Amino acid sequence: MLLLNTLFLVLLAFSDLAAAFYPFIPEYRCIYDHTCPATKRDLESSLKIVQRLPKVFLSSPLNNGLSPELQVRRLAERLTKKYQIKRGTNTHTVVAAATPSDTDSAGIDQDGTDYSYFAQVQLGSGKTPVYLLLDTGASQSWVMGPDCTSAPCLNHNSFGAPNSTTFEEVEGSSWSVKYGSGSCSGSYGNDSLSFAGLTLPVTIGIANVTSNDFSNFPMDGILGLSQASEQFPSFTQSLVASKTLKSNLFAMSLNRDSDGPNTGEISFGSPDNTKYTGDIDYSSVSSNANGDWAISMDGIGFNGKDAGVTGKIAYIDTGTSYIFGPPSEVAQFHAVVPGAASGDDYTYTVPCTTTVPLTFTFSGVTYNVSSEDWVSPMANGVCTSNVFGNDIVAGQWLLGDTFLKNVYTVFDIDGSRVGLALKPASSSVTSATSSGISSATGGQTSSMATSSITVSAGTTGSLSKTSSDSGPTGSPSTSSATATTTGQATSSETGRPGLNGHETPDSSGTAAAESSISSTASPTASPTKKSASSRLDISLPTMFLLALAFLTLSF
Repeated sequence: MLLLNTLFLVLLAFSDLAAAFYPFIPEYRCIYDHTCPATKRDLESSLKIVQRLPKVFLSSPLNNGLSPELQVRRLAERLTKKYQIKRGTNTHTVVAAATPSDTDSAGIDQDGTDYSYFAQVQLGSGKTPVYLLLDTGASQSWVMGPDCTSAPCLNHNSFGAPNSTTFEEVEGSSWSVKYGSGSCSGSYGNDSLSFAGLTLPVTIGIANVTSNDFSNFPMDGILGLSQASEQFPSFTQSLVASKTLKSNLFAMSLNRDSDGPNTGEISFGSPDNTKYTGDIDYSSVSSNANGDWAISMDGIGFNGKDAGVTGKIAYIDTGTSYIFGPPSEVAQFHAVVPGAASGDDYTYTVPCTTTVPLTFTFSGVTYNVSSEDWVSPMANGVCTSNVFGNDIVAGQWLLGDTFLKNVYTVFDIDGSRVGLALKPASSSVTSATSSGISSATGGQTSSMATSSITVSAGTTGSLSKTSSDSGPTGSPSTSSATATTTGQATSSETGRPGLNGHETPDSSGTAAAESSISSTASPTASPTKKSASSRLDISLPTMFLLALAFLTLSF
């Protein structure tokens, strides 16, 4: 019986995490960022590489019979050892948030492109700092482990038994997250997690293997913030069990990078009334949510026109970059957007002159999503909608950061409800174009510009909400805020795809994604972009380039 119970727990872990990470890359992304892959090297070029290998290296008995690629890899490994490259330190650039003054709060950092939002937490007795994606679409929390030899672990922080005297490995445990072209797997460990003034006992996944996809993002792991049940208590379950908060809730404000200094914040116990204006209107979590933060959606529209999408559930997911919905309903939405077109019912182009916000309605209250966020920057002369026809959650909608940057969101565990409020007017709302024609550029996809591209300001739709009816727990309210500015803003570094951070059951048939990282600044200091490591820390791909340069000089 014990063996059967153990087997059941292992199978449960694998099935629950079967679709917990899936990087989503829109086609326009690499075109805009100039990061589309180059043509694969032909055989003749490969042979030329071998001919450039030093004769001493080629004559070594250790290299007899090895392919050209393996010989180059071996040379790269030698150079790595020679220059004493250190692994296991996060080298990504992040945009640090100012440190909140409120207790039980923490700044939410991001990657400078609005693609991933994360925070720094401390693990174990040594308070080891790691960057974890804040993901309301996942319940599993994990971090890269010290024994991980996968390429992404070479430029990320790690945590495990060597870092803490209080760490206890869960014997015989295992977990696996499968996604796209790769996976992440490992075992479990028990220790403490300190974050936002809280210290909790947690059971966290220690990753021994990760996919190369993790090389693209700052995150060292994921902090799951959903209420879904796992074989061990989740972070939210540990939070409730600790009985440390006045109210078991957390609230989040995500910063748009183009708005200036990063003021993103997560608060525990009570909302931060400086982060929103007007009322917080609540919607009850669906009885079919299975532990996710999913609420009934009244509708979606554009410029006063309703798309006719009713009776649907919307999953509110901070770990997802974009907005996803069933293809037929996404088509209904774009049918009311003048000039929208699609060749596959998945991706839609929209006029780059679009400045009108799209709208979502919950419990009778309508919220605007700025064109800065739902319209991409121009790439190859066209702009793309960041509302994609893909039902990540079968038959339902998934609202990621494209939506969440426009609202203040409260996740009420005790009340089993989600609250939404209007954020104060942005200090800088811009739109960009390469031709002088106004087009949206901010947001989860639109702020992803290379550092050499200048973003021109333009007029965007007002950031507002209107109430046509009272919600189940909140009073009717009507409020609005507008922000328009002129000037210039420089976009940040890019090269990372967007994320889809929703854990979905196997029955959905679609994988989902996650990512994270952070750091903090003083309350009065302006947030800055910085590297998580000041040491020389070169990844294996870089060493290949050094190896090839060495060969060229030798030749």
